[in-house]
Amino acid sequence: MKFEFNEVITPELVELLEQTTLGTNGAMYRHLDVPERIYQTDAPLSFSLRRKEHLLANITFCKRDFGLYLRYFAFDKRFQSTGKARQTMHKSVLKQEIEGVFQRVTSEHPGSLHMCYAYIDARNARSKWMSEQFGFQTKAKLATQTFSRRYPKKSTRISKELITEEHLSLIKSTYGHYTAFFDHYIQQGELHCLRSSNGNLLALAKFTNVSWEISRLPGKMGGILVKALPYIPVLRKMIQPQKHQFLVPEAVCVVNQDAKVLTEFLAGVLYMEKRHTMLWWMDERDELYVNVKNQVKWGILHQILGVSPVDVVIRGDFEPKEPMFIAAFDMI
Repeated sequence: MKFEFNEVITPELVELLEQTTLGTNGAMYRHLDVPERIYQTDAPLSFSLRRKEHLLANITFCKRDFGLYLRYFAFDKRFQSTGKARQTMHKSVLKQEIEGVFQRVTSEHPGSLHMCYAYIDARNARSKWMSEQFGFQTKAKLATQTFSRRYPKKSTRISKELITEEHLSLIKSTYGHYTAFFDHYIQQGELHCLRSSNGNLLALAKFTNVSWEISRLPGKMGGILVKALPYIPVLRKMIQPQKHQFLVPEAVCVVNQDAKVLTEFLAGVLYMEKRHTMLWWMDERDELYVNVKNQVKWGILHQILGVSPVDVVIRGDFEPKEPMFIAAFDMI
């Protein structure tokens, strides 16, 4: 049982990920746009375990200047952990091979500097247990913040713009000192920008359209709620479980951290993109989020679901003293 190394994404990995449902105790969902998204993976280092022509497991990292991001850690259903498997995994060949992957990738890529990191739903006990088996520790916390509007309000001050030095200057001054900051995905495509009547830039962000199939929402009533959604008029426009389409922002910049400007911006982008919901991931220490979280009316989904926590887990001794920069691609 050996992992094969590759620096490209294979069709077998696409097939495995399309069949994978993520989550356990909290939200449970399946990505519907894997074929379009996966080939955008930056600098992949992919390790695959096969039996004959069938892919049983895959571990894929993104090699970045500051560290190795653990992008995919996926297993065929027969390898997904059960109670019995947990008791015996410390003796298994599979665990030894996975540990060998982590040792190899960190030793062969010393230029990746100081960390190997991943994001895990804080309620996902299985993933938390697995990460601990391979030396990952929780070093920071993210907030999963929803923003929803049943009838988003149009803003005539918002437009799409190709990225320029003006945009990059604002983004780097805001996030350049954050842990794991990089602009690879920011520079692809357009930004949404909000400008004053005299053309001054007041807010900007990059938004990604995402599609999930949702089988469970967070919270004790998440399983029941997702089944009831088609029958609740005020909510069925917000969440469509079989194909829920929403926006994910990154590199959100708001001049003077004005909560009213942020609200106009987010609602206006929803209107422009014909969406009703956003999922925004950011470090709990993020300066903008800390200053506006109690001033923004986040919408009905926030009232129902609250803020879901995500753990930043890191293998090794590195301690992120600055907030983490979250690329939308890493969460979707």
